[in-house]
Amino acid sequence: MATTGLRERRAAKTRDAIVRAALDLFEERGFHAATVDEIAARAEIAPRTFFRYFPTKEAVLFAKAADDRARIGAALDARPAGEHPFVSLTTVLGGFTVESEKEDKDIRLLQKISAERPEVWAYQRTVLEGELVQLLADFVAGRLGVAIDQDPRPRVWAAMVMSTYRVAFHMWLDGGRKQRLAPALDGAVAAIVEAGMVLDLERRGQ
Repeated sequence: MATTGLRERRAAKTRDAIVRAALDLFEERGFHAATVDEIAARAEIAPRTFFRYFPTKEAVLFAKAADDRARIGAALDARPAGEHPFVSLTTVLGGFTVESEKEDKDIRLLQKISAERPEVWAYQRTVLEGELVQLLADFVAGRLGVAIDQDPRPRVWAAMVMSTYRVAFHMWLDGGRKQRLAPALDGAVAAIVEAGMVLDLERRGQ
């Protein structure tokens, strides 16, 4: 057991060193110019070790995605059992904005690379966000005790919250990150609430 724990810690340390070395080199030399050999040298590992952790240097850009999903999943599981799952989703994503604000350097780098390679944002939206939406939907289905393929609420609420976060995040980026991200997310959530209230009033008036 102790040996396994030590091995996992060493692996995590190596992975973190690779990510930091890669991001630093991307910032210094540009994404295209930085090579796997240079990343490995900066991280003090062999190039073949790099490929045990990441299939390509592009994969390093999204190394945190799996970690973020794990943290979000754990935060959702820790929410009170009696709390409405939509409230749980917005609360946890709201807390996640604090983490996002701390990653200013990495966000700027990703923006720079994405401007040169639009497929980076496309991959993030189609693959990474899809995986997160699935996590959120599974949580909602579990809390409601429904089958995800028979009840629309898990996927609808998950997609709605993810879209809301994306809108707030890009408004924050477009504003030069001069304000905090949390108020932008609060405003986006308020827009959902307003739309729901209008729709409810319209239906009541019919």
